[in-house]
Amino acid sequence: MSREVCIIGVDCATQPRKTGLARASWSGDQIRLEEARRAHPSEPVADVLCAWMSTPNPVLLCLDAPLGWPAALGQALSGHRAGEGIAEAADAMFHRHTDRVIRARLGKRPLEVGANFIARMALAAVQLLQELRARSGLEFALPQSAGPINESAAIEVYPAALRRLRGWDDRAAVHSGLVATFADPMPNLADVTDDVQDAVLCVLAGADFLRGRAVGPSTDELVLAEREGWIWSADPDPLLSSESGAPRRAS
Repeated sequence: MSREVCIIGVDCATQPRKTGLARASWSGDQIRLEEARRAHPSEPVADVLCAWMSTPNPVLLCLDAPLGWPAALGQALSGHRAGEGIAEAADAMFHRHTDRVIRARLGKRPLEVGANFIARMALAAVQLLQELRARSGLEFALPQSAGPINESAAIEVYPAALRRLRGWDDRAAVHSGLVATFADPMPNLADVTDDVQDAVLCVLAGADFLRGRAVGPSTDELVLAEREGWIWSADPDPLLSSESGAPRRAS
């Protein structure tokens, strides 16, 4: 039996009142949702998560936010002066390699971290991760491959990709799918906000990671993934099968 892991899902935002949080326990045999809620200005996100992380079990922190920026963006701007031209294409500047991989695999393109409001959320996410490291003493390393963990880790996930994989096309389908997925008893999710629902989906993406179903970077992609970040998402085939064989590598 796999070691029990505390999975924490965070639907990241720049404001606590818009940040969805979910916590579950995973043993390999079942996943039990223990709490799902929003943060609040009177109880910041880091305070809630630090309380949830008070467990002897490893913690898998699953963040719905980019944890890195396009490498080409940093390279192009490092020596740029106002008014000078930039030879780099806009797609390379504003999308990461992992964004393009997700689009090729699932037909769903993440928002542009280099050019959208998502950049502020990404900054808030990495600042939150660093605060959690400082307060907990845990490293929260970003793993290079999917599977069970013995030490606490952090991964980037994408709830929209999970909805696409599961065929959950609307809010009612998501709710029915969640009820069928988690072990009883579980919190009532019927009236939760979209950000809380997405935090729960982050938890399920974390479970796919722990089961080894999430597709990781190939050997050739590792260096770039360490620089830009990597979205951990399963392929459709393992989710439609009762078998849990090794995931395919992204091309």
